[in-house]
Amino acid sequence: MIQKLAKTYGYRQEILERYCELFGDDIELFLKANEAEPRTYIRSNSLKISSSELEQRLLKRGVQLREVEHGFLIERSPFSASSTPEYLLGYFYIQGIAEMQIAPLLHPEDVVIDMCAAPGGKTTHLAQLMRNEGVILALDVNEEKIKALKANIQRMGVTNTIVYAVSALDFSYTCSRILLDAPCTGSGIIRKDPTRKYSRGSTDIAFCSRLQRDLLRKGVESLVPGGILLYSTCSLEPEENEMVIDWSLRELPVVVEPLEFTVNGVSAAEGITSPFGMVLHRDIRKCRRIFPHVHDSNGMFVARLRKCHD
Repeated sequence: MIQKLAKTYGYRQEILERYCELFGDDIELFLKANEAEPRTYIRSNSLKISSSELEQRLLKRGVQLREVEHGFLIERSPFSASSTPEYLLGYFYIQGIAEMQIAPLLHPEDVVIDMCAAPGGKTTHLAQLMRNEGVILALDVNEEKIKALKANIQRMGVTNTIVYAVSALDFSYTCSRILLDAPCTGSGIIRKDPTRKYSRGSTDIAFCSRLQRDLLRKGVESLVPGGILLYSTCSLEPEENEMVIDWSLRELPVVVEPLEFTVNGVSAAEGITSPFGMVLHRDIRKCRRIFPHVHDSNGMFVARLRKCHD
């Protein structure tokens, strides 16, 4: 059965074996959901325009919108969203509905470190939530993505963000809010990038997991006691998600805070507490997952950690 599914849907067999174990009877629902055409969602930019005004402007251009959590779904449009004057003016950001839910969970304030910021979807969202007040320290090492980050910051009218072309592992500053949207295998964005079905394997998962732990340790070191670190990935792999958080609960002075939110009207799912037969810390259930076949979106994982007081 696994060989047949792998051939039908174009996955590496070792990856599909993992997904069969993770999703069980829902495996075909999951595989079919990943074949769905990606929808276009936009997040209105409150730094420049109200949601209602943006909706009216786009409606006059023949763009039909439906309101969703933190943004709009483009239901019909006579042209690409990125070719509109409203896009060029920075009135909105094209962003997946799952990705839109992440930044608000940090409750940003004062100084925020965005450890892996480019190309800037969550960075510019944080700036909106902060009303361009306070300071965002946006870090990244990918030169091409940093160009996109700077362009998006400028287009969206963000004025409270400083961009650093530096690894978060080499950056030292202490604050009360940190976003770690960690580098990952990206297996949750197969709708957007079908090559993820076969371009990543167990070696890549292990590499990302090590890097994520290093970044998480550095992030917690940079937090003041009582500060919050929001950890997210667009990966489906427990080794990059629940197992990283389980490790942090054993090795770092943090606790997991509960999260509640919806995507397309469906509550985010609990973290997986027993992946591949392992038994993880009971608080892993407070983490949240977004699944393609449940939430009709990209797959994501998010956990909110609070640093313990000495």
